[in-house]
Amino acid sequence: MQTTFRVVQADGRDTIFISGPINEDAEVQLSKLNEGLGDNITINFKGVTFINSLGVRAWINFIREIEGRNLIFEECTPEIVNQINMIPNFKGGAQIKSVYGTYFCNSCSETQSFLFEDGSTLPTTEDIEIPEVKCEHCSSDDTEFEEVEDAFFAFSIAG
Repeated sequence: MQTTFRVVQADGRDTIFISGPINEDAEVQLSKLNEGLGDNITINFKGVTFINSLGVRAWINFIREIEGRNLIFEECTPEIVNQINMIPNFKGGAQIKSVYGTYFCNSCSETQSFLFEDGSTLPTTEDIEIPEVKCEHCSSDDTEFEEVEDAFFAFSIAG
């Protein structure tokens, strides 16, 4: 599957929608992408399926190229959250607006995504309180967050 980057320009902001993997094939596209971007950039990661080490290198180079601009990350998938937490340069100076986390249902064994949003459900202190989520498959209240909370939300609670 090839990575696609779609840019939508509205209200003085360029929003980049990424779909597919961020890998070695994304490097050329990322370098070309910078050419038409303004000072206010939002990057939407909802469609990212995975990222490998060569993709991380290409991504960090891209972030260095757009350094100094107003940058927002939204709808970060768990794969992106893991990179943000492991690699300090991955997000540059971006504000994290929202991230997806996964809940597991102990009743029906299904998983579901939940969008944690800045200003409401995204934890910002070490006293992490995440919302309880009802299973969208069987309506059970017996769901649990699949990640270790303080490790997953490290990016948002770090000083």
